[in-house]
Amino acid sequence: MKTKMTFNKLQILTITLLVLLFGTVQGQTDFRQFEINNQFTDGCDAFVEDINGNGHKDIIAVAGVNGGEIAWWENDGEQNFETKHIIIQNLDGVRSVRAIDLDGDEDMDIVAAAWIENDILWWENDGSQNWTKHAVDTNFIGAHTVDIKDMNGDGHLDVLCSGFDFYGKEGEIAWWKNDGSQNFTKMLISERFQQSPFIYGEDMDGDDDLDIIACGELTNELFWWENTGNDEYTEHIIDENFNGAHTVIARDVDGDNDMDILGAACLGSRMVWWENNGYNDFEKHDLGAFAGALWLDAADMDLDGDVDLVGGGMGTSRIAVWYNDGNSNFTKIFLNDIFSSLFCVIPTDLDQDTDIDIVGIGYNSNKIAWAMNQMINPDYLDAPESVAFDHTNDRYLISCIDANAIVAMDKTTFAQEIFIDDIYHPTGNCVCDGVLYVATGETLKGFDLETKEEVLSIEIPCIQHLDGMTTDDQGNLYVIDTGGKIHKVELSTGNHTCIVDSGLTQWIQDCIFDPANNRLLSVGWAAGAPVQAINLQTYQVTTATTTPFGYYDGITIDQYGNVYLASHQSPGKIIRYDADFGAYEIISQGHSEPAGLDFNKYSNILAVPNYSGDNVDFIPVQTIGIGNDSKSTEVPLNIYPNPSNGIFMLKLDVPMQNAIEISISNSAGQEVIHQKHPKCETNSIYNFDLSSYPKGIYYLNLQNCDEQHFKKIIIK
Repeated sequence: MKTKMTFNKLQILTITLLVLLFGTVQGQTDFRQFEINNQFTDGCDAFVEDINGNGHKDIIAVAGVNGGEIAWWENDGEQNFETKHIIIQNLDGVRSVRAIDLDGDEDMDIVAAAWIENDILWWENDGSQNWTKHAVDTNFIGAHTVDIKDMNGDGHLDVLCSGFDFYGKEGEIAWWKNDGSQNFTKMLISERFQQSPFIYGEDMDGDDDLDIIACGELTNELFWWENTGNDEYTEHIIDENFNGAHTVIARDVDGDNDMDILGAACLGSRMVWWENNGYNDFEKHDLGAFAGALWLDAADMDLDGDVDLVGGGMGTSRIAVWYNDGNSNFTKIFLNDIFSSLFCVIPTDLDQDTDIDIVGIGYNSNKIAWAMNQMINPDYLDAPESVAFDHTNDRYLISCIDANAIVAMDKTTFAQEIFIDDIYHPTGNCVCDGVLYVATGETLKGFDLETKEEVLSIEIPCIQHLDGMTTDDQGNLYVIDTGGKIHKVELSTGNHTCIVDSGLTQWIQDCIFDPANNRLLSVGWAAGAPVQAINLQTYQVTTATTTPFGYYDGITIDQYGNVYLASHQSPGKIIRYDADFGAYEIISQGHSEPAGLDFNKYSNILAVPNYSGDNVDFIPVQTIGIGNDSKSTEVPLNIYPNPSNGIFMLKLDVPMQNAIEISISNSAGQEVIHQKHPKCETNSIYNFDLSSYPKGIYYLNLQNCDEQHFKKIIIK
């Protein structure tokens, strides 16, 4: 409900716009957080990989929940991670996980270490994500962190692991040689660390074989072991004064084509990188204090061609990014408070838009989330409250309450940009004669669609605040006061009057002009709220129809007088009423507090802003009305199977005497298939392959002269 949530950000539970304050930092970028799970108790490691081979990056993680759990969250292609898959539970002390094709059969397997169980295990994927457990070693004391590399260059992936020997004095680091059939032989590297929390395989000396770096948390040491061939290694010290060394990763930080080292020290609360100046010459660069430092990695976060750093720790609730000025001078910027006790921070292009996002897991916050990098294809939607279609510019204009902005979204590409910023808590909006009108508090503002210039600002005394609005065909605008009033504004003069001050539903929210009946239709946020009609000659309020739902936050109308309502009643619904309110149907549900709707009459697309979902759904609608030249039915299309895995067969049971067009669109209104065919005979069959597209709801439309036939299809 807008009235109760407009000024209360605590209602936004899952997605927060992270605005970074960069000062003099060049190449700035913004991040926006999306929560994946907040009940993954004692989460301690995560990894990003395409687990099911559908081309989208999934997230796999380990935690102490359920006695020690490994699970992965499936990416539906739009970075929704609603489906969780559990691989194993009751693996005591599971601490690290990696996903890789260990057995070379072109699917992703899982490797993990459990320091209490002293186990290094791997799970074989049969290609359909059915898992068979195998052992690498079931007696490696304190098995802590794994790395997977081909250490001896024989074409088979080997397993490295550090030993976090909590009680003894001979903690080991080692690697296990893979014979090609996933039989593993332990190759001991060192016993020098009582507690070694991290190991990493990389070519540190540029001789084209893999060396090993590892650290000791209690000995405060960082070493590398030079691969001299024949599975033999020579030990070299890098640093013996790195207090509480926890993580060591090799990256080319300074862009000189050799591997430097990144380190995080939890007990000393330091972040450090060591510059590789040539064989066994590592120069230490201290990045400064960082409470409980646990993880440090590197990637070009601002796409300026140099490598930045990203990290987190136990003693802070924030991810940090160190921006590189191009000369390896780093300026630290914190993202907003989004975690507690960060154990792992992964830079990765999760949404595959070419900029680097961040995945993190918080031990005390029980949380997995990712932060979207806004450099490419930014997403500014934050509490979208109302949407209006700007036909002249082929875009949607969206009022975003918590972004304090109007966001413009391209109709075709869905790319976003800020149309108007620094507008406090914008709510209802509408477009009329080249102007976008917006409600903000007790002020009605207007902005020229081309110049963005403010052309109107009117203060209207309110009981609560202004919200939904509409315009008639006489140059008047009508705007809701959520306290129970409707105001009329003459747009040519700016004069305004209150035309209704009683008789409206409690918490009135939105209204729409019904030209066929010269009236307004309004809805409110209350149980069982009716649709009310306001006669524009007498301003009398009557009930257009009672409804079985309620908690309405939006209303709109199509060119045939059919009325669409947005209900918060779970699951969030979109209801369509016939023009005479004689019948209704639920045309969509599962929305996240759907708000101020808009019907794009040029494309027959219903735009649904999801207030707490921070997105906008675009629903293709088949319009039906008296006198409609385009007949719309669900016959005679027969589609088999439906749902399917993406392979569909369309059978037409009756002949069509003219050429036909077949199109298939996704739930966002994007056309994915368009075909033209000559006239067809009875029992004509057409096949469609959508197996490469994400799972979900699609709409098949068949156009035959003045007839439209449609069918909803589902990829499972």
